[in-house]
Amino acid sequence: MSDPIIIEGAEQSLVDPALADAGVPPVVGVQSFCVFRASKAVPEITDHKGYTYHHHVDMACWRGRLYVGWNSCEKDEDTWPSHELYATSTDGVTWSPPQEMFPQGVSTPLRMYFFRGDNDRMLVIAGLRTSTQDTSEEEKGGLVVRELRPDHTLGEIYILQVPKGPRPANLPVYDKSKDAGFVAACKQLLADNVFLEQQDLGMLLGDRKMKWHDPSAWPGGKLPGDSDKWVAGKAYSFFNRKDGLLVGISKMGFTTSSSDNGKTWVMPGIPSTLVTGKAKVWSQQTSDGRYALVYNPSTKTRFPLAVVTSDDGEHFRDMRIVQGELPIQRYEGKFRSVGPQYIRGISRCPSSSFQGSCPLERSAMRR
Repeated sequence: MSDPIIIEGAEQSLVDPALADAGVPPVVGVQSFCVFRASKAVPEITDHKGYTYHHHVDMACWRGRLYVGWNSCEKDEDTWPSHELYATSTDGVTWSPPQEMFPQGVSTPLRMYFFRGDNDRMLVIAGLRTSTQDTSEEEKGGLVVRELRPDHTLGEIYILQVPKGPRPANLPVYDKSKDAGFVAACKQLLADNVFLEQQDLGMLLGDRKMKWHDPSAWPGGKLPGDSDKWVAGKAYSFFNRKDGLLVGISKMGFTTSSSDNGKTWVMPGIPSTLVTGKAKVWSQQTSDGRYALVYNPSTKTRFPLAVVTSDDGEHFRDMRIVQGELPIQRYEGKFRSVGPQYIRGISRCPSSSFQGSCPLERSAMRR
């Protein structure tokens, strides 16, 4: 079977991370705006805590507002103390001060935080925290949820998916809510395999996860990758090509596809023309009906940040640099990698579509 995506053009061979523009033409007209800037020196004008590790970003658009959610740790990745924050904007330029998505101690980070149901109920989700130990992808499974109301306030907190181990006694399960619309949206989220596959290795899906997360499904009984940690199936993003094929792309460029809307997937492989590394690769159809694929075109660095575009979702070309500048590292911490990286776009909607009705969809988000 041929590669589900093909990167065309000579630009990849020109990429030179040592150059400010990486040796590739820039995207004309692109602007960057800062949602949040960490500061230990003046926490009163940032997050009031002075936390310096901000990570695991997701983005959504609903009822005229952009939403950005992320995980915030004091110093090191996925290490307590930690909580999930979000900010909003009506124009993509000016952003609100960060607010807690869930009270500290309730939640852990995910790859995705926003889900809009077919009934136009917007949910905010995160992992369910059961201890203050370092967060482990392999142990995720429990979820918490609350509604994002039409007035942009947050509703009551429920357990969306019960963890295998102990659970907080003070939180009810979502189906105890008397709001039928909220319950229906929660059930739709839990039934959406493709949405939940965004979490590493399908850990939120149990037996429903993609079979390629299981080493026994592979020749030799081992997941492909360059170590036990960096394997296929981390941080998938998904989009439907013009011909209807559902394509998923994970870290390191592992790409798969499904012709039955996520029920079964072909064995993942790295397209011969896609050069990328251990940061995220983000793909989606844009509001003009075309496609964008945003990633770091290097196997060694998480810079520069590049975009290629496509008319059909299969053949991508015209690589342009979104950001080639490499800022200095302002704070130390565990598992920090410099560079414009960890891309997210507008959160995926149900039924393999995107929230294209929002006039602010042109915005993109980077860490």
